[in-house]
Amino acid sequence: MHSVLPPNRHNKRQPGVMYHDTTSGFYGKGKLQAVQLFNCSKYLKDIPGIFNNPKSTYIDIETAGERFILALHSNTMKEESSLNKMRYDCFNQLVGQASSAIHLSKLPPNTVAAHQHCRRTFHQVQTWKGECFNPLSWGRKLVNKSLTPIYIIKGLKPAKIVSLITCGCNKV
Repeated sequence: MHSVLPPNRHNKRQPGVMYHDTTSGFYGKGKLQAVQLFNCSKYLKDIPGIFNNPKSTYIDIETAGERFILALHSNTMKEESSLNKMRYDCFNQLVGQASSAIHLSKLPPNTVAAHQHCRRTFHQVQTWKGECFNPLSWGRKLVNKSLTPIYIIKGLKPAKIVSLITCGCNKV
């Protein structure tokens, strides 16, 4: 899903929430689904303006991005109260349907990961527009003199638990 088209080459209604990343989908959702959601949802119409405004704050960007991700992953008319709750509900649904290994990449991101993604997206949009922001303040860190995404802030869950969840085995 890597699209580094300059802003004048892609649909300006979409702020880039999907387009800055280097994966082929956004937590199991495709680009087309995201574009269609933007085009038909009145609830999300203000989001492009937030990501295009160089004066938007972290809170503005994170709130807008979270609304978009919640809408993208919602399969019902009920609104989830948070990404963490939605992630938990989706995980429980996957476990209930599982006959093999569970692919955690299909779950929506947790709140912290989503906020970091939204910060990187905002930084990319502003870079396309010629604005200069410090990438270290917008979801990136330096590792071996190279900028890399910040995916999490807190530590990972114990490897044994993740292995049990994803491998599909019954050993404890």
